[in-house]
Amino acid sequence: MADIYQKIWTADQEHNGLEALRSTWDPGDRTAYVKVDTTPAEARNPDHRVLSDLSIPNDRRETYDLCTKLFNNYALPERAREVDTPEERTERHEFIEAIRETPPMQVAREYIAERVGVTITSDRWHNLLIEQWFRTFEMGGDPELSGFEHVIVGEQEGAKVQGYHFWYKYYLDDGFAREVDGGDVLIPGLSDDRIVYGGSKADSSQDEYPESVTIEYRWFAPDYDAGAVRPLYKRIGGFFVGCSVEGLMALGTVRAHVGANAPKTAVIEGARYEMKLFRSANERHIRTFYPIFQRAVDPVTGSDDAVRSTPTAPRPVGAGEEGDVRIIAALVNPDGDDPGSETVTVVNAGPTSLSTEGWKIVDKNGKASHFDVSALQPGTPHVLRLDGRGAQLSNNGGTISLQRPDGEMVHVVAYSRAQASRQNATVIFQ
Repeated sequence: MADIYQKIWTADQEHNGLEALRSTWDPGDRTAYVKVDTTPAEARNPDHRVLSDLSIPNDRRETYDLCTKLFNNYALPERAREVDTPEERTERHEFIEAIRETPPMQVAREYIAERVGVTITSDRWHNLLIEQWFRTFEMGGDPELSGFEHVIVGEQEGAKVQGYHFWYKYYLDDGFAREVDGGDVLIPGLSDDRIVYGGSKADSSQDEYPESVTIEYRWFAPDYDAGAVRPLYKRIGGFFVGCSVEGLMALGTVRAHVGANAPKTAVIEGARYEMKLFRSANERHIRTFYPIFQRAVDPVTGSDDAVRSTPTAPRPVGAGEEGDVRIIAALVNPDGDDPGSETVTVVNAGPTSLSTEGWKIVDKNGKASHFDVSALQPGTPHVLRLDGRGAQLSNNGGTISLQRPDGEMVHVVAYSRAQASRQNATVIFQ
C-alpha cells in the first residue's frame, strides 16, 4: 500500500467526498462537486470566493452536518480551558459513530493494522480516533489542545489563525457562517461572511490541481465564550479541497500513527504533497496536519516533471507481436453514468492476428477488466466497454495499461485531467 493516501482519497471520493473542479470547468451531470477559484496574489479582491460553488447530494450530507455541530463546541483562544457539556459529548459520540466505519476510515484502519501487525477491532479503532483527534493535551503553556479543534475548526493565537485546515469549514465561514452557529444568532451583529480573501500564495502550477489551495486570508472568528468577534490573520493557509471530514481525518490518522510509520509525502490525483504533521509531546495526539503542494507527477513514470494539461503520448513496452498492440483511444467522461459507458479502444498494429486470452485493461488504481480476444485482427480497432466492476477511468486524469496474464506490461498510456474534463469527447493517444 505504498499509495495509501491515494487509496484513502479514492475511497472517500466514492463515498462522501466531492470532486474538486476548477471554476472554469463545466460540472456536466456531476452531482457531488466543489468549484475552486484562486486568483494571483496581486489581485486582492476581499469579496472573492475561493470555493465558488458547491453541490452535496443528500445521501452524502450526514457527516458534514454532524461535523458542523461540533464547530461551536470549542473555546477560540488556545490558552482557554474547554467546557465539555453532556450535549457536546453526545454530538461528538454521534459524529465518531458516523465516521469510523466509512470507506476511507476502513482503508486507513486496514493499513495501520497491516503495518503494525495487529488486529484492530471496531472498539480499538474508536479509541484510537478519540486519542489522536479528541483527547485534550497540554503543550507550550496551552492547557487543553486537541487535534480536531486545531485542524478542523481553527484556533486563535494572538492575532493569528492557528490550524483551520478543513475546506468545508472555510466554505461555510465565507458566506454561510450561520450554519456554523447552528442557525442561531450567538453573537449579535456577527456576519455570515467571516472571510476576507487576501490572494493566492501558490505558484501557478498548483492551479491545475484544485484538490488543494494555498491562500492568504483574514477570519473574523467568533469567540462564543466572550461574545465577541476576533479579527485573525492567516499569512499562508493550505488545505485539501473536496475530501469529507472523515477522508481528511483518515489521511491524518495514517500519517500520525507512530507504529505505521506512513510516508511523509503523498501523490494524490497526480500531484505530490508533503503531508505536514506535528504531534503532541508524548506523540499520542495530533497537534496539526496539513498538505504542502510540491509539484506535478507524471502518471506513468512517477517522475516530478509532468505538466498536467499536456496530452501524454503512448509509451509502448515489449517487443515482437505483443509489442505491436496499442491502446489508441478512450472515452473517459461519457454522458450520463460512467459505468457501462466508458470505453477503451485497442488496435493490433502488427501484420498477423494474435490471442489476448488472459490479458487485462488496468486503471491507475490497479483495478482490472478482462481483455480476452481469441483473434485480435491486424489493423481492426477493438472497443472494450468497461462495466464499472473492474477498471474505471477517473475524470481526474490517470493511466490505462494493457497487461499480460503474468502482469507484464504490453502498453500504457496516460491522460490528463484537462483531457478528461471534456464530456463525451474521446481521448486519442498518438
